[in-house]
Amino acid sequence: MRICSVAHALPTRLVTNQDLVDRILARNREALGTAELDAICALLTSQLARTGAATRYHRADGENALELGLAAATGAMRAAGLPPDALDLLIYTGVGRAFIEPATANVFQSELGLSNATCFDLLDACASWLRGVDVAHHLIESAGYRHAMILNCETNFYEYEPRRISSREDMEQLWSGFTVGEAATATVLAASDTDAQYRASFRNAGAHVYDCQIPLPHAAQFQNGHGRAGVAMLFQARPDALARGAIRQLHRQYWSDPVLPSLDYDIIFGHSVSVPVSQTVARILKLDRDRYYEIFPTYGNVVSASLPLAMSLAQANGRLQRGHRVLLVMGGAGLTTALSTFVF
Repeated sequence: MRICSVAHALPTRLVTNQDLVDRILARNREALGTAELDAICALLTSQLARTGAATRYHRADGENALELGLAAATGAMRAAGLPPDALDLLIYTGVGRAFIEPATANVFQSELGLSNATCFDLLDACASWLRGVDVAHHLIESAGYRHAMILNCETNFYEYEPRRISSREDMEQLWSGFTVGEAATATVLAASDTDAQYRASFRNAGAHVYDCQIPLPHAAQFQNGHGRAGVAMLFQARPDALARGAIRQLHRQYWSDPVLPSLDYDIIFGHSVSVPVSQTVARILKLDRDRYYEIFPTYGNVVSASLPLAMSLAQANGRLQRGHRVLLVMGGAGLTTALSTFVF
């Protein structure tokens, strides 16, 4: 399997940290006293600064997920030199999606005219894209698929944003949602006679399931009295607890792997939820920080689009080139951690 192309599309509204604070002020001024509202905004400001977040992109009026997804997919097919009927597999991996059923992949299969492609959704929080690549790899290797596309539209901010924040304690659970940026990406994979030296490792720790959630209304039915379901369809997290768990698990996972520590990587992409977390991961895995490609300060946490967006940007500016040995590092809700390497 080889990666033929990776492309992205961004919404056009550039959002600063102060823009988010102003949004909270405008929505909550009538319901809260000045002291409480000032405390909420001060907490958000300090936490965003601590993560290294500066800007992110959100949809402007009139922009939607479908248009962004189609733009990314069309760009990826053009870069790969493939017409729509050459694709025989489409996997949609966005946390942002249209339906619980049917598969959102069906929308794009139809809109893109992928007449020969079977399609389905795959969901594993921020690790969804990397899971999709791994599944596509195995299907290409074993089931005879020739060309696959992994597509996501992480355009979730407004839908999962809290309309009201009633206290500083609420903001403790909600602030990490304000690091979220939006993007769509598409990645085209193909069968290849050339060995890309692909390797992937996935680990899970379900005890962290309550550290990051977007619950459905009936989430309590699956908890057996443990944890808390939270507010339906609202992004809420304990990011520090999740990060600590992911860092510990990645450390064990990487250093116990018989191959990964011995390789020399030309470029490293990590799913970034904050600059300090990325720096800690690079340090404990003894990775070259100069080869670590960080997009979080400009684009925020773009959920399952983080790794392919970073790859697309790096290829556009010459940092990622054909023949480079790549390392991908993932820690996401679940808890899922993953490491993957290949020659681009």
